[in-house]
Amino acid sequence: PMLCAGVTTYAALRKSGARSGQWVVIAGAGGGLGHIAVQLASRGMALRVIGIDAGAKEQIVKDSGAEHFIDVTKHDDTSIAEEVKRLTSGLGASAVIVCTASNKAYTQAMDLLRFGGTLVCVGMPEGKPEPIGKAFPAFMVAKQQNIVSVAVGNRREAIEVLDFAARGVVNTHYKIVKMDKLTEVGAEKKGGLEVDGC
Repeated sequence: PMLCAGVTTYAALRKSGARSGQWVVIAGAGGGLGHIAVQLASRGMALRVIGIDAGAKEQIVKDSGAEHFIDVTKHDDTSIAEEVKRLTSGLGASAVIVCTASNKAYTQAMDLLRFGGTLVCVGMPEGKPEPIGKAFPAFMVAKQQNIVSVAVGNRREAIEVLDFAARGVVNTHYKIVKMDKLTEVGAEKKGGLEVDGC
């Protein structure tokens, strides 16, 4: 997991330009990519993390190092943005890392950014491709916002991620199940349910 999810999310955090002490929102914070991103951000890079995911993922997100958690199922686009602004003293986040495969998360992300903030695209939505909602050039220019993407990191980032793992800064949460339960676990994950720490 570290050479895939770890390197990818670490590269995303570095590419965001966020510096220690700044706020970063991680959408999909309780998933496979997200929980690693939260740990790398909070424990490895001294970033302040707001995790967004379904309520069943709150404990894993907080255990991974997020200062705050927002249950996406209890908010609409407007109230998520208002909550992020409240938590960041009215400014918004320096970066939003979208780890989930949700077009809606990308649409929400632009409203979560502060002046000069960066949206980092990691999660790949399925189905018909859609543009990022609310990514209006006039607003982006006025707010000096950026959109970047990351597919995977480089050799240096891989070495740094492996060092974080070796020092215990980041740990992967996983569950071993028999193959005959694979469909059931997939359905639970798709529904946003907690699967024993996954």
